[in-house]
Amino acid sequence: MAARGPRSSYSSRSVSPETSPEHYDPFNPGPDRIHMSPLSPELRGNYDNFHRTPSPGDTTLRAPPAGSYLPGSRGGDTRYGILPHNESQEALHRTAPDSTHTVSSYSNHKTGDLDAQALAERRAGELAQWKIHWATPLTMIALLLLGAAGAVGHHVFYRRLDGQEAKHQLEMIRWGTALAFFVKSTMVGSVVMSYRQRVWYTVRKRALTIKAIDGFFSATEDFTQFWNWEMIRNGKLAAFMALCGWLIPIASVLAPGALTQELQSKYGDNHCPSVAALNFTREETFNFRNKQNFLGSSLTFLNTTDIKAEKEGWFDYYDQPSKLARRLAITSAYLGKPATHPNASVNACGQGWNCTYVIEFKGPGYKCDEIANNSFPLNEAAPFNLSIIAPQGDNLYYSEVGRGDYKSPQIDSKDGMPIQDPPYPDSLGVFESEPILWVGYATNTTIPYEKGSPQAEKWVNRQEPKMFKCTLYHTVYAFRMSYNDSLQAATRIRRDFLKPIVDTTITPVGDTGEYVAAPAENFVRPGDDAEQYKLVASYHALGVILRNFLRGSIAYTGNYYVTHSDLSETMLINPSTSYPVANLMDRVQSLFEDMLITLLSEPNMVVYERQEVECRKHRTIAVYAYVPEALWIGYAAAVAVTLVFVLIGLFSIYQNGVASDTQFSRIMVTTRNPTIDRLSVGACLGGDPFPKELTRTKLRFGVLLEDDPREGPLGKIEHCCFGVAGETKEIVKHGTYAGLKKWREKAQEEAKEVEEKEPLLEKHGKEL
Repeated sequence: MAARGPRSSYSSRSVSPETSPEHYDPFNPGPDRIHMSPLSPELRGNYDNFHRTPSPGDTTLRAPPAGSYLPGSRGGDTRYGILPHNESQEALHRTAPDSTHTVSSYSNHKTGDLDAQALAERRAGELAQWKIHWATPLTMIALLLLGAAGAVGHHVFYRRLDGQEAKHQLEMIRWGTALAFFVKSTMVGSVVMSYRQRVWYTVRKRALTIKAIDGFFSATEDFTQFWNWEMIRNGKLAAFMALCGWLIPIASVLAPGALTQELQSKYGDNHCPSVAALNFTREETFNFRNKQNFLGSSLTFLNTTDIKAEKEGWFDYYDQPSKLARRLAITSAYLGKPATHPNASVNACGQGWNCTYVIEFKGPGYKCDEIANNSFPLNEAAPFNLSIIAPQGDNLYYSEVGRGDYKSPQIDSKDGMPIQDPPYPDSLGVFESEPILWVGYATNTTIPYEKGSPQAEKWVNRQEPKMFKCTLYHTVYAFRMSYNDSLQAATRIRRDFLKPIVDTTITPVGDTGEYVAAPAENFVRPGDDAEQYKLVASYHALGVILRNFLRGSIAYTGNYYVTHSDLSETMLINPSTSYPVANLMDRVQSLFEDMLITLLSEPNMVVYERQEVECRKHRTIAVYAYVPEALWIGYAAAVAVTLVFVLIGLFSIYQNGVASDTQFSRIMVTTRNPTIDRLSVGACLGGDPFPKELTRTKLRFGVLLEDDPREGPLGKIEHCCFGVAGETKEIVKHGTYAGLKKWREKAQEEAKEVEEKEPLLEKHGKEL
């Protein structure tokens, strides 16, 4: 029968879908098209003709050209293009007598086969080395130590931040997170490396299905492998190690939460070098003519008898409160509290600080006394009595605050100077008296009147009338000033009334509305003591502003309220009822004191000055708060678990006798088994879906069972690899293991057979 020509299936084109593929024999696969590509068409055709399946009745002997080295042939370890060790060099240089194509010409082509050939020859006599390389155990331990050091470093880092002001928060969080992930990475790395050693120990001791082995080799990267019950059942410890490799990163989430923030008070030194204070004695020396020594704005506007201060006997005298004093006092009355300078806390305490200190000064103050109510009758000479206050009268509020007041204007003047020529009246500018504040008001007790009471129809609830008087005094104050987040709080801690600013009494002159003050020696005259006069004038000016608010009345007609007082513009009136506040006397005093504290808000006032005082500085800031337990709960568990797993990994290395890995190179050298080759037919591409019957095949990493292992210089040499349970036995530590004896024997037999057939091949070549 004539021989078939070369097959076209080895062309560069792909096999068409209609072409029926030939049967694949894993131990006689035919030429590799990649390896055959550099051969000439004639040699490739002859080789192909040699390997094709003979047709029925075809008795023609087919053999490769004598001496040819052909990839894929059965001469030697054909799977890798390797000839037997003792025949390799001779066969490699043998030349076919009838052909100009030699193996050397093929080998010179840059395919990399010669390198593999040389490597195989060098390793042909190698034995498996029972040696634990230092790299793997050292790396496991080093990763553990680095992780523990990272945990300690994280603790030290947070400990140093504890109690410090929370600055650069985002940066600190980033550093803490980086340390946490460093610890996580090193711990997981150590656990994974230990886990791999345990996996090799497990596959040596137990026969497992391929599916279970898949799970062990990928459990650290694929969490779905934990659904593989056989993997867990047959390797509980290894499965637990893989699970912990997934759980350890939780510590990297818990650890950064150990550093939080909280508000905390910090205390500074007890020294405030420049706080705002009041010094009314500066009004005594104030001279509006002195432009070079301008101290600011006075509380008063003065007139003068000589603008140039050159005439004998000239003097300045009070005219009215200054506009700045009015503005400050009115602002306080409307706010219901002292006005504050925008930078008051910074000026007093320093940037970012709160502080508390005490200022003392001498100034004006109203001394108030209650002189009548329902409990006791009026027993003083007052300008009115309780009969005009509800419930007897219509007034909810009534005051008389101008009796004996300083006459304004004193005389006609222009541009601050009297129009008339001297001599001037002896009373010009003299403070003969200071008006007393007489105030009556009613409070609503919310207790209904009895039925039949004459007041019940109009007032419904009981009205309680009260009356008090207030006199302007020289007063010594002590205020505790507190600044908290730039908010000012002034608390009076001491108030000592010394004497009235004008210590006289007044009596009416008939029905003229005029009053006479006495004794005259207590009058305050501008020409006698200019400094004392200016001080009293400043006190009087502030009193005028307060009296302007208190002057007038508020009445109830039975249907509506009628107000004739600026008191309704202040916080001294309850806006929901139009009644004065219940503690009106105390609130009048407080309103006047608020006006005084408001002067601290204006550095341009004459009475404003800065003082150095003892103070208590503090500030509420966000600080780092470190909770060590929150960090070490996660880290301690991670370090402890990793330490145990490292010990298990080291023990596994000791038991295995070698330190290994799950890399491709390790898989390649441990799966060289003819049985596995036959099982893998049809699945060599490694694609999905993987054959289910194959995944249920049980394998074990052990010593391949052979009838008669080869004898070597060191005794019998066996082969270690993955194999089915029935063809493997347990690996004995320090045993002598090498390559497959079966493959070596076949390679030698086939090489010998080629040599015996060379004459016949030569004859056959000539006939062709």
